[in-house]
This record gives sequence, structure tokens and C-alpha cells, in this order.
Amino acid sequence: MKLSSLSFVVPLVLGSVLPSRTHGFAFVSPSLTRRTATAALKMSSSGMEALSVESLGGDHEAEGQRMAISIAAWLDAEWMQQEVHVQMAESAKNSYITCRQNGEDEVMSIMIAIAEDLDKNWHLYDADAFVNAWDVGNYVSDYLAQRVVGSDACECSSKIF
Repeated sequence: MKLSSLSFVVPLVLGSVLPSRTHGFAFVSPSLTRRTATAALKMSSSGMEALSVESLGGDHEAEGQRMAISIAAWLDAEWMQQEVHVQMAESAKNSYITCRQNGEDEVMSIMIAIAEDLDKNWHLYDADAFVNAWDVGNYVSDYLAQRVVGSDACECSSKIF
């Protein structure tokens, strides 16, 4: 994300909807701290810029696998070990890889793609899952924010694994 020399941090109201490059709007999660929110969206000469995962590098398979392991560990810790957690995490991994291979690098766009893909196939997970597709998508958003910004990225209600 390249910002002009005249860029400035936009004061954000957490839980608000702001413009985004790809989907028209970006939701600023209330679970993000002000520090993360200001890192996630900055104003440049071209408008709002969303938090990008470009800094995670080009090995999308490895990053997707790391994320899948984190999702399954989070779900297992929240509930109990279940095969459905591995299946949902694998779906999220595949969605992440697809997004990245298609040039998508915005956290919010990746989160939405993962949640929508899970939701589209929810009949595969519904009988055993204690969460829904958007719970997983929100965790992915927090996970990616922490991976990009660092350990102080969010004050999530869930520990990021």
C-alpha cells in the first residue's frame, strides 16, 4: 500500500462502515484497537486504503496452511476437537489461496470471500459446527490483522492461535 507524502491517519469510529477499493465499503471491526484501525485504513491521495496482506509474501499455500491451523486450533479451544473444524479451516485456506492468486490483498475482501464460501457450502458443516461462517470470517480478519500489524493488532475476544 503506497501512501503519498501528504497521507494522514483518519480518525475512525470503530464499528463504522467506510469506503473500500474493491467492495465499495469496509467495516471497521469493533474488536480492533484504535491503533490497529488507524493502521488498517489510511487516507491517501487516491482515497481510503484498506489493510493489505501483501507483506505476508508470495507463498500463499504456506500462509493459508498457517491460517487453517490457527482456525482449527481456535475452534477446538473454544468448543472441543472436531473434524468439522479441520474441514472449515481447509475451506478457509482454499478461499484465501484463491483470493491471493487472483491478486486480492485486502483483509476485508479476503474475510468476506472466506465467509461467503463457507456460507455457500454450510450444509457440509451445519450439523456439527457450533459457529457460523461469519464467525470464522471474523476470526480470519482478526488473524490476518495480527499477522500484518503484529501482536498488538487487536483486542479480540478470542486468542489468536
